[in-house]
Amino acid sequence: MQSKVREPVTIRGPLPREDHLVSDEGTETDPLAKWRLAALRILRASDEFPEAVRWEASPSGLVMQASPDWEHARIVTGLRHLLEPRLPAEVVVLEGVAFLVGIGTERTPDLVVVDTRKTAEFRDGHATSASGVWMFVEVTSNSTRRVDLREKPHEFARADVPVMLTVDRQEHDVIVRFGPVDGRYTFTERVKAGASVMLPEPFDATVETGFLLDHL
Repeated sequence: MQSKVREPVTIRGPLPREDHLVSDEGTETDPLAKWRLAALRILRASDEFPEAVRWEASPSGLVMQASPDWEHARIVTGLRHLLEPRLPAEVVVLEGVAFLVGIGTERTPDLVVVDTRKTAEFRDGHATSASGVWMFVEVTSNSTRRVDLREKPHEFARADVPVMLTVDRQEHDVIVRFGPVDGRYTFTERVKAGASVMLPEPFDATVETGFLLDHL
């Protein structure tokens, strides 16, 4: 059973008009992007919030998420232990790393699987792109489920993240999205927790998710 988690606090600014998203050169722009990221740096450095609080930036504003509950943390740890033995030495599983995944959009996945030989530059508290990433992993909470299921798949696909794995604690589902094309994942595989999950290239491996049944 999921414990209740405080709803995220969102600091919103006016949404940019649609015609501001494309410059004369055809490059996507967002007049508020740099301000959102600057505000994000200030909030993370502030002593007003516990270190466990996670901040993210999206086109709709800044979002503060409370620290995850016990079962969320257990699931993330279990997934990490499941993935690490199946990876070559140069590919690692990390937690708490922020990535720029779009203009003015910075996300901190619950887990990231990344090839350390190809990682992007790390600057101003985040990786500047998803270069070298094999997979982002998200485990839903009451407060993050909508974003994890609706917004992040599009953002991660636009950033060319090859695979996104989501554990939907409400429905007891494991969702694997892969094959990003034009900002969308071409393929989606959904299985019930406890079933085997096939991870496509670059993994090309099957993992067992039976441990999830103890935490959902």
